[in-house]
Amino acid sequence: MSGGVLHLQCRAYPLHHRTPTTSLAPFAVPDHGELRPVTGSLKSLAYNPDGTIELDLTAIIRPAVALPGTEITACHARILTAGTVIVVYALRHEQDLRLLSLPELDALDAGINRVLREADAPILSAVLAAAVSSGLVQSIALRPDLAVAGAGSPIDRRSARYNAHFVTEDPPWDPDSRVPEVASGPECHILLPYTYAWDHDPDAPLSDLLTMTEPTDIAVAQQSVLTGAIIAGRWVLGDLAHAHPENTDVHAFRRFLDGLWADFHHLDSYRMESGQVPRASYLSARQVIGLDDTQERADKLLGYVSSSLLAAASERAEALDARLNRVAAALTVVSAASFGLDIAVFVLPQVSLWTKLAVVVGLLGMATSGLVAAILPGALRRSIRRSGAPVELSGRGGPTVFPVPATAAVAGPPEAAELPSPRLSPPGGNTPAGR
Repeated sequence: MSGGVLHLQCRAYPLHHRTPTTSLAPFAVPDHGELRPVTGSLKSLAYNPDGTIELDLTAIIRPAVALPGTEITACHARILTAGTVIVVYALRHEQDLRLLSLPELDALDAGINRVLREADAPILSAVLAAAVSSGLVQSIALRPDLAVAGAGSPIDRRSARYNAHFVTEDPPWDPDSRVPEVASGPECHILLPYTYAWDHDPDAPLSDLLTMTEPTDIAVAQQSVLTGAIIAGRWVLGDLAHAHPENTDVHAFRRFLDGLWADFHHLDSYRMESGQVPRASYLSARQVIGLDDTQERADKLLGYVSSSLLAAASERAEALDARLNRVAAALTVVSAASFGLDIAVFVLPQVSLWTKLAVVVGLLGMATSGLVAAILPGALRRSIRRSGAPVELSGRGGPTVFPVPATAAVAGPPEAAELPSPRLSPPGGNTPAGR
């Protein structure tokens, strides 16, 4: 293996969890052996310390993941206090990466990431499930769609984003021309969004390299948190648009958003807590990946979701009031029939059996007619809603349904659109779908 370049891939998964610092006992991962968590910290912070829990996954990843021409020298999971897990791969390649152009380097990194994401998904799910069972990770707040699916070990692959780091002395690659000029610190060279070259000894201890890359990995962790927020907001809007509000647990969604924003702003404090050099790398990374723009879009989308949820809640309250009114009307009819029967028995004590039967049948008929009149309109409306038949109630009976052009039917608010490709691909380069 070429020792000139160390390739690091740092993938961030938002989980919005709580990690008790007192529960660091070893735990077993079924079919994969035992893991021993140890305490750590974000060492690039200059002021208030922020703890982490470190897991060495190398022994369980190496036998399961094969990369031709590439050696996995280490795989670590870093559980951050702010509800995020960063999985870090350290890779050595047979070919000399210094001889590759930037587009070739980008394509190599993207291909390896695709292989790793497919190969390690079941392993990471098993590790997370074991961590939850052991109490190491607690109170995970799931995205609404994951919660409805009942996923026991939610590795949120759609929200995950990753950084690529190439550590070598005097890196030979020039930044892509579309990357703005930013002051990123003496060691950090931003080649593309989410792609960095570091002027450092590639044989340095991994812990030192992880401290060096922490600023940019904090930025990508924030991006993954916001991506999860946007995916959750789109799912809720789609559920409401298709008239399935019962699938949306409003309180669970609120708790999810509370954890999401708490974790995002916890990570955002890095700009005030880190040292001067790491802070420069962090601010440059968040500018190049467009983190502030993503935050603005997430704010707008979630504001729209909140308005829609309030409207749906109001609609459900109106429907409940209507049902309660119909029940009250039905109870009134039954009470009136019972009262009428009591009067008939009192007024007509000496009449024949046939007369009594006629009175009872008449009163029962009146009660039945009243119940049908109170209940049938709601049942008809529910039947029409379930059948999906168009309702035409113009002027004389209610609203009119107008035809909608096909282009307008599929359009939505701009906040709900797909995220743009989060990394720039140079001419001839490859943009990985998972970034």
